[in-house]
Formats: sequence, structure tokens, C-alpha cells
Amino acid sequence: MLIELYIKNLAVIEETRIALKPGLTIVSGEEGSGKSLLVDALCLLLGGRASTTLIRSGASTAFVEGIFWVSPDYKSLTTALQEAGIEIEPDGTLILSREVQEQGRSIARANGKAVPLTLLRDLGQRLMDIHSQMEHLSLLNPQHQLYILDSYAHLLKDRDYLEGKVAELNSKAQKLTALTGEKAQSRCELLEYQISEIESADVRPGEDESLQQERQVLQRAQTIKEECYAAYAALYADDRSATSLVHYAARALQGTVSIDPALQQQLNTLESAMVELEQTARELRCYADALASRSDRLEQIEQRLELLRHLKSKYGPTLENVIEFADRGREELESIQAQQAQRCHLEEEQRMLEIEVAEHALELSRARQDSARGLTETVNEELADLGMPWARFDISLRQEEHSDGLPTPQGKYSYNQYGIDRIEFLASTNPGEPLKPLAEIASGGETCRFMLALKSSLQSTDPVPLLVFDEIDIGIGGRSAHAVGRRLAALACSRQVVCITHLPQIACFGQNHYRVLKEVVSGRAVTRIECLEERPRVEELAVMLGSKGDGHMLQSAEELLRRAKEEERERVAIRV
Repeated sequence: MLIELYIKNLAVIEETRIALKPGLTIVSGEEGSGKSLLVDALCLLLGGRASTTLIRSGASTAFVEGIFWVSPDYKSLTTALQEAGIEIEPDGTLILSREVQEQGRSIARANGKAVPLTLLRDLGQRLMDIHSQMEHLSLLNPQHQLYILDSYAHLLKDRDYLEGKVAELNSKAQKLTALTGEKAQSRCELLEYQISEIESADVRPGEDESLQQERQVLQRAQTIKEECYAAYAALYADDRSATSLVHYAARALQGTVSIDPALQQQLNTLESAMVELEQTARELRCYADALASRSDRLEQIEQRLELLRHLKSKYGPTLENVIEFADRGREELESIQAQQAQRCHLEEEQRMLEIEVAEHALELSRARQDSARGLTETVNEELADLGMPWARFDISLRQEEHSDGLPTPQGKYSYNQYGIDRIEFLASTNPGEPLKPLAEIASGGETCRFMLALKSSLQSTDPVPLLVFDEIDIGIGGRSAHAVGRRLAALACSRQVVCITHLPQIACFGQNHYRVLKEVVSGRAVTRIECLEERPRVEELAVMLGSKGDGHMLQSAEELLRRAKEEERERVAIRV
């Protein structure tokens, strides 16, 4: 409930403070006096768009503050406040404010704490519901229509549960798409080919360097062979070979050793040198012979080096990089293969979740079908009370088949977070006319009454404590206006209602009445708001009827008030 509304420097409102009470509050005034600025102020508290054009000329900021009383039983609101870290005052007071600055910025606060607009919007929508000629358009929105039906049927918790399950189902579908997509499959095939190519080559670190050295040797094999044979001949094969000369020198010393044993060491050195020279000569001969037998090896080395160059060009500048690439590829391939196993698990989870979602969506659909009949009957009764006995209202609920839809025993249906139902409010406003979508047939005044009928039907399920109606009387006459006023008064028995109206047939039902006046002070327009009681209220109703100076109009105004009070006493008696 809104206890007090404070407005400063908002367009032609310089400063005003309005104390509101329970029940139906009427706001009246001449055209252009600034009545709708009260709605603009409340919209700012709802987190609506803050335009700098709202700032009063000469001021740097516009400021709006609303003091609300929050019932401890309003759990969704108290929970939202607790989650945001906002404490309600011990007496249940919650203060929302909005400051609009000339630079275009705005500051929102809840109980003095700066809050983001999203939170202010969430809190504001839980505290008040504003309806105007433009707001009636929400009644034509299928998503809002479904919300109305679910509210009436007490299905909001069920559809919240379904919304969570559908989100979970969509998440699994996205994961499966990532796991089973062509990209993952082609990546797996590529890795298998690359790993196989490297493994079949049996690459060894440093192999290319050793092969390049061997190739260099084989490319000059003839020269090396000839040099080796020449060295062999010089060491062993020629008559004057090194081996022969050393052998001659050793034999020469053998005779002198018996004379002078001191030469034995030199003899031993010559004998050892002769053995080593003979061994080296043999090795050179074997090496040269081996070169002669490796004529095909050079071609093999060239082919191997070409293969290694190909691998290095694809997988790394060095063979070590090629080997590392293969190791990483095996790890990635194992991961993909593990994901494929995960995919099978996810597919099973998705299948089970689809069954659960389908069951819940069907249950929700059946509950909506049952409740739609009850809401239809209630709204038609309300329409009759609102002066539209010929009008008919109905709710169309249907399902659309889709090949990629939610599988159910009846078939595959397209679905969203709210289920498989497609809703449309239908109406006929003239006798004998067929039912058509509400958006196609209802005038502004008729849409107003349809909306009021729905609100009246939902009053036991709608927790919003404040309803604001901004000139919903446009397009309706006196008799219909009386019915609308009576219904507004009935709504005000269970919540706070504020109605801005031009029609006395509606205004007479208010428990509280405010008049908006525009005056010129020091050459500037200023809007003033005053509370009307007793005689001033009768005079205001007379003005709304035609003229307060006309005695007949004053009597008519008094009669309107008398009848409205009688109907109020009857409502109280019925409730008791």
C-alpha cells in the first residue's frame, strides 16, 4: 500500500506531498492540469524511462519518493528485498525514490540504499500495477494473456518449475550440439589421420641430422673410398708402407736389445705401433669396401629426408615438435572420445528430461484448459456487471505440431519455457457476431472494461497491493461509467486503488478524492493538489457534471454520492 507520495520539480509540479489512504482514491481536475504527472511520478518509481524533459524549468533535478507499507505476508516481495540486502523498517515501511538529473542520469534508492534500475523495476512491479489507455495494449499480448490465465489458475509455481526444466533441457541440447556437431567429428577424423601419419613414419629425435651427415658422406663416397684405399696402401699394402718400415725398424732393434736392455722400451713402442698401424689399415680397408656396397643407401636417405621435411613443414620446425604434436593429438583425441561417451550419457539424460518436461507441460495444459472455462465464465459475468451484457469472452488454447518440437504421446509440439500452449483472448462485443481476437474487435473503452473485468476476476490471486487507473473512462458513457465505478469500488475492498477520471459517475465511488489544479504564481504555472471532503467534493462532482453554480448539478452530485454510499454499505453487508 502507498502511504505517501512526494514530488518535487516534476514538470509543473514544484513540490507536493500526498497522503494516501486505503480504498478507492479518485484524482480529478481540468484537462492539462497535470493529473497524469502523478502517473509519471509513479512510473519513475516503477523504474520507467527518466526523461530530462520532466525536470521543472529552472531546476537541476526532479525527485519522486514513495513511502509504502509492505505486508509481512507478501512473501515474494519480502524475499526479493532480502536477496537485495534491503531491510524493511520494523513498522513495515519501504521507501523508494528516484532522482532525475539534468545531465540525463538518474539515481534510484530503496530505503536510502542506491539500487540498480532493474531492482527498482522489479520492486515497483510487485508494489503497483498501472493501467492506462496505452497499458491496455498489454492485455493484447499473448504472453501477458497466458500470465493472466496462470495467475487465475494458481499455476505460476508450476510454470516456474517448468521454466526451470525447459532451461535445463535447452542447456543439455546446447551441450549435445557442441559434442555431436560436424566440427567435433571432422576434428576427430583429422586427428586420427595426423597421428597415424606421424606414427607410421616412426620419427626419432635428431634423426634428420644424422641422416644429413650420412648423406654428405655417401655423396662423396668415391673420393672417400679412393682416399681410404690410398691410406691403406700407405699403411700396409705398399713395399715401403708404414707397417713395413716399422717392422724393419723393430727387427733392427731386436739384435741390440740383447747387448743393451735399455732399448727394450723403444722396441716395445715399435711393436705396439706396428699392431695399431695394421689394425687401422684393416679398418680403412673394411670402411672402403663397405662404401662400395652401399650404392642404394643414398636414395633411401633422400626419400627418408623428404618424408621428414614433409612432416616438419606440417607439424613443426623440428622433429621434436612433430613428436610433441603427435602427443598432444593423442590427448585431444582421447578427450573427444571421452566426450563421445559423455554424449551418450547426455542423450539419455535429455531423453529422460524430455519425458519429464512433456508430462509437466501436458499437465499444465490440461489445468489451463480447465481453468480457462472458469475464467471465461467469471469474466462474462463481470462484463455483464460492467454494462456489456451482450459481450462474450472466450480463451483459445491450442498446440502447434512441429517436427523438432517436444515429443509427447500425442505428437511433437512446439514449446517454450511456459509450455506447449498458444493462447489468444477472443471476444465479441455485438450480439450475433462471431468471436474474434480481442485485438481486432475491441474499442478503447471496451478494452478498458475487458481489462477491468479480468482484474476483478483475478483479485483473489493477484498480490499487487496498489492498482492505478489513468483515464480508463475514455470512450465510455454515463451508464457504463457507473458500472465501472462500482467495479472499481469493489476492487478497492481488497487493495488500494487510485483512479484518474473525468467522469463523476466513477468519481462518486471514491473513499478519498483529490483535485489537481493548475495556477499561475509569479508568472509561472504551478500545479497544486488538494484533498476534497464534504461540500468541496460535491462542488467538484457538480463541475464534472457541468457546473457547480447550477443548483440542479449540485443536487445531481449529491445524489451520485448518496447512491454510491448506499452501494458501499450493501457491499460491506454482503462481505459481513
